Amino acid sequence: MLKFDDVLEYLGEFGPYQKRLYFLVCLMAILSAMPAFAQVFLAAETDHWCNAPELEDYYENCTNQAVHDVCIETIKNFSIPLEDETGVCGDSLVYSKCYRYDISDIDYSPGKDIAKYTNTTIKCDYGWIYDRSQYKSTVFQEFDLVCDRYFLAALSSSMYMVGVLIGGVLFGALADKIGRMISLTIASVGLAIVGTACAFSPNIIAYCIFRLAVGAMAMGMFLIAFVIGTEMVGPSKRVIAGVVIEYFFSFGYMLLSLLAYFIRYWWILQLVMSVPCAAFMVYFWIIPESPRWLLSTGRTKKAEKVIRKYEKGNGVTVPQSVYDEIKAQGKIEEEVEESKASVVDLMRYPNMRKKTLNVFYNWFTVSLVYYGLSLNTSNLGGSDYLNAFLSGAVEIPAYTLSLYIPQTILGRRWSMFVTEVIGGVACILTLFVPKCGMEWIGITLAMLGKLCISASFAIIYVFSAELYPTPVRTIGMGLASMCARIGGILAPQMILIGTLWEPLPIIIFGSTSIVAGVLALLLPETRNKKLPETIEESEEFGKKTKHQKKKDQSPKGDSVWSAKEKHEAEKTAKELKKIGGMENKALDTSTETSVNVGSQTTEL
Repeated sequence: MLKFDDVLEYLGEFGPYQKRLYFLVCLMAILSAMPAFAQVFLAAETDHWCNAPELEDYYENCTNQAVHDVCIETIKNFSIPLEDETGVCGDSLVYSKCYRYDISDIDYSPGKDIAKYTNTTIKCDYGWIYDRSQYKSTVFQEFDLVCDRYFLAALSSSMYMVGVLIGGVLFGALADKIGRMISLTIASVGLAIVGTACAFSPNIIAYCIFRLAVGAMAMGMFLIAFVIGTEMVGPSKRVIAGVVIEYFFSFGYMLLSLLAYFIRYWWILQLVMSVPCAAFMVYFWIIPESPRWLLSTGRTKKAEKVIRKYEKGNGVTVPQSVYDEIKAQGKIEEEVEESKASVVDLMRYPNMRKKTLNVFYNWFTVSLVYYGLSLNTSNLGGSDYLNAFLSGAVEIPAYTLSLYIPQTILGRRWSMFVTEVIGGVACILTLFVPKCGMEWIGITLAMLGKLCISASFAIIYVFSAELYPTPVRTIGMGLASMCARIGGILAPQMILIGTLWEPLPIIIFGSTSIVAGVLALLLPETRNKKLPETIEESEEFGKKTKHQKKKDQSPKGDSVWSAKEKHEAEKTAKELKKIGGMENKALDTSTETSVNVGSQTTEL
């Protein structure tokens, strides 16, 4: 069967036309990145204290900016009790967030000398006063996410991650079923709609629901854009296509911090992030459907039209024999295979199952450690906007490493091993850094760990896309992303385990990362290999490489391993023929696969 990689030999692996389309796809990563980190600004926690209605007249006297801070401090000293707050390097006294003095029976009229008249404390019964010097309006302020309602702020963050999990599975399956571009249009327009609705949330429950929907749509948009970008290029360019889009993701993170610096109202910031997504609907008429997906699903007429666009855009000539072969393929068997290929096929066969579980664990781990390290480096001090900008910027060198090393030096497997192991070791080393006086060492190690894990995140995206066959590539990526979201959801819960034993969370982050790096070595290398186009090819991919090595090392040569490989290939082919009831096709495939394996001529 003709593969799209075969056609790319004439079109060019990454010609001018593909580059233009790829740039347009990458722009979507900028807006899909913003909602992931926007919670830092949308629900920013600001200083707050109990409102004392008895002192309203005094608040009116604090409007003069020159004496504002002194005035507010005097009022807080009169109405708010002090509490002990244990810090990392010592204890300190801070104003209570949830209690105030009962001064209802005190003469508090202006002109009186303000002093403490009572030590009786009560819960905040008239709401809270918020420091709006930095943030004019946040979800935290608008919905009073303080004291007994404090957990609702964390809930809204978790709901976004749940939405990302749902979006990965939903849009992964949808893109494999109805096509990449239709699904991408649904995700981008959907993000504009639910993002706009989120800006007008009447309460925290509605906000949480809309954040879930935003997470699903943002994940769908990025996931499908990533798949389209990697499917339009050849084997030697897949790392470039898979990593460069991550640069745009980081640009989105940094752009968010700049927008938040100038937009201090959360709902306006939410609108600015959401409304532009609607413009991507024009992509449906600009970017053609993935020719790789069209060929794999038997839509040969549409595939031919798209390939001719590539041909014209790249200024090359594709032989007529190629188009004749595309037409000759027909679409009956591919449509049958498409209708039956599903998530079950990822676990149905032993080699596919082992690779899938390994990939799932690696996705889970890189997400767990990434968000875990982010929690440990969030209290850097200084400007929130600068810290957010730097957090996005530090990923640029990480993606540069992931762009260069997997393709030119180590390959996919060893790159995953090196980055995950170094990241895990950096995590564990933070346990040996003194808490007071040498914080910069811990921050440096944490940033090194984040750099390595960020690189692992970029590599596993490319690695996974190369391992899965075309009929289930997007749903496989979606399920892998689901495992990553589980890791992201669990990351803050891992921090809570520190109440049992403080070093335990770091040990978990470090050890899981090291284990994931070792397991990555069990996956087959995909550098410069043709992508598997069918489930059958994916099942044999990697297994044959292993058997080839054994054959080369065996003193008996072909007589031993050919017979064994024949038996295994025939057994696998018999199982594969159950898909769609394709009896005749499976029989032919079984014979062909057996011969190829026996002669060791199959090209990976």
